[in-house]
Amino acid sequence: MSSAEPLDPMPMRMRLERVVEFGEPITQLGVTPDPLEGPWIVIIGASTTVIVHAYTGEGVGVRGGMAHRPGFTGTSPVTLRGITAEAVGGDVALSTGNLLRAHETDITAMGVCGALLMTASEAGNIKLWDVRSGLQVRVAAQQSPITALLTYRGPDGRPRIASGGDEGRMYVWDPSLPHVPQIGPVSTRGFNDRVAQEDLLDRGTLVEALRDVLRPDDDDGPTVITVEGAWGSGKSTLLELVKNRLHTQPTTVGRRLRFTVSQADWMLYRPPAGMPPPKQRPTKIKPMIKPLVVSFNPWRHQSSEQVWAGLAKAVTEAAESAILPHQNNRERYWFARNARRVDRRHLQRQLWKRIFSPLLSFAGLGFGLSLLGGLTKLNVGWAWWATAGLAVAGVLHTGLRYLFGKASAFLPGELFAGPVASNAFSGTTTDPLIRDPYYNARSGYLYLVQHDIRELLKDLEAHRYRVILLIDDLDRCTPRTTAQVFEAINVFLSDDFPATRFVLGLDTTVVAAHVDNAYKELADAKIVTHPDDPSPGWTFLRKLVQLPVRLPRTTEDNVDRILLAQLGPVHRDDPDPAPTQSDLPRLEPGELDGLLNKLDVENVVVVIEQHPEVREHLRRRLRAQPEQSVREEKRLLNVWQFYLRVLISMDVEQAGHLVAVAEIAVRWPAYLHRLRGGWLDLADAVDDDVRWGATIAKLGFAHSDRKAAANLRELLRDCDAQAVAGLANRLF
Repeated sequence: MSSAEPLDPMPMRMRLERVVEFGEPITQLGVTPDPLEGPWIVIIGASTTVIVHAYTGEGVGVRGGMAHRPGFTGTSPVTLRGITAEAVGGDVALSTGNLLRAHETDITAMGVCGALLMTASEAGNIKLWDVRSGLQVRVAAQQSPITALLTYRGPDGRPRIASGGDEGRMYVWDPSLPHVPQIGPVSTRGFNDRVAQEDLLDRGTLVEALRDVLRPDDDDGPTVITVEGAWGSGKSTLLELVKNRLHTQPTTVGRRLRFTVSQADWMLYRPPAGMPPPKQRPTKIKPMIKPLVVSFNPWRHQSSEQVWAGLAKAVTEAAESAILPHQNNRERYWFARNARRVDRRHLQRQLWKRIFSPLLSFAGLGFGLSLLGGLTKLNVGWAWWATAGLAVAGVLHTGLRYLFGKASAFLPGELFAGPVASNAFSGTTTDPLIRDPYYNARSGYLYLVQHDIRELLKDLEAHRYRVILLIDDLDRCTPRTTAQVFEAINVFLSDDFPATRFVLGLDTTVVAAHVDNAYKELADAKIVTHPDDPSPGWTFLRKLVQLPVRLPRTTEDNVDRILLAQLGPVHRDDPDPAPTQSDLPRLEPGELDGLLNKLDVENVVVVIEQHPEVREHLRRRLRAQPEQSVREEKRLLNVWQFYLRVLISMDVEQAGHLVAVAEIAVRWPAYLHRLRGGWLDLADAVDDDVRWGATIAKLGFAHSDRKAAANLRELLRDCDAQAVAGLANRLF
């Protein structure tokens, strides 16, 4: 070993599996998954590209139609487990504020291996780090500086690391990592039903795809997205993971001095027009728009007023943490907003009464007593001096209160804590000083709350924030509350409100029934029902939602992962047997989680999207839709693009099958819960009338569903039914 760096003897050394001779400096490594034969490694040099088998190292010819996932080159910042790591010379700076003393020489490549950070240096050392604890867990060294890294799964399902550099050799290392890194001693007896903090169902690619779709700088992205699944399928956990991925640091706002009585008096005399936007230096680069994620649980509210009040509270709290981090700033902002709604002249008079010093009252009393003493010819000359002293002290005390006193100490607290409601609606909780002289109450409570939210969203937009509302547990609400939430979303989508995104966690079967129940007068109005929908509730969701995301079902593999994460690995006295060909891992959703960065995914996906065969397949299926509408075409494309990024499909043929899967999800959302688990049976029966009828009857299709069943059969006949069924079985 020619490593110039001392290796820490404590971390476990990685085992060198093989060395592949390349013959020229290696500039990049890549991998192409193959479900049948195992992955292939692509070694790229300045003038030569070689493909070798990842398990054996044997070289093969270039295989046509194969795309590859690039490995890691350079020292671009990487993010894993919510922590961003950035190389600084030979050290790694973490977004948590910690600094890892990684290498004595400069870092040349950095990437991710499962849940661990991977760094490589000029001295040829490779180290794996746990970013949460800051501990180094693995180490290895090769013969030359490292310029390229790659991670993939070995034949035993565990990670492997490939490294290469100017020496012209590729080294394959076995870090001996477990299948799932979330292991440890059992620390609890029994588990709660709260939102999980770890992704135990391999839905990392779903989370990353949703994060990319919700980019605030994308004005053309879908506005309403649904995360669909039955109770307990992981909707809340997925929304929480997306929220963590979209978290941004609050705007740096200087803390202002206390909001004084004199400033409040001036605002009451001449209220400002609104909150001024933050000062920004002139630049040629357009300022980045930041996401502001707001969580809202509507099932805690019943009436329409309560739903809007809850929405206003959620948006207000999120906005305060983003643009009003300091108490003094918040008091000034809300008072300026509320001053335009209350009776300002009445409040001004009451303000002066409250700052009036009690010493002036005593001075008045002393003046009266002194005057009485003078009339009775008593020798009370000292009383005049005492009265004058009290008067001077009272004036000074009043002046100090006016100039330096805190305004919130003399005015109702509601004026400084948020938007005030008219006392016509708020009952006895509103201070009697807050009067409604302009009869805003006649506009209605909902109008006032909507106005408050709209103004707050405009102020957030001025600070370069885009609000993303996560609405969970919609299927727990009553039918009326569900309808009220949808009505609120429609208000947000109007032209008067700044652009807002919505992500709804719901069970579509329950919510569609709620909508049908809330609007019973439309139950028999067949004219409003889409031909592929069983009821108006499903059509309502179709028109409102631009991107429906169906959670994949939990499989036996998921159960094993959950048990492993919660209870630890099974103790074995004998080592694991060597895997057979049938045991070799397949590329499943979530397999590449943490191994690809955003640019790598886009490079692969864009090539597939622009492929002529895929484009022709899309064109053919869009023309076959029963209703030729732009909305339906956008819905299908949204779903197809989303799951293309979930699968990170590198196969043109598979991308074509995914078009049919996306069409099923868009055209028949009301039947997905019936089809789950029966995809392969449908594919087997598609060409046999008797068998088809028996299969759809077994899946719960009634006589009224015969048209939907016939259209589904026509779609399966138009494509490779077995391939589409297999893909749908994996995704749904």
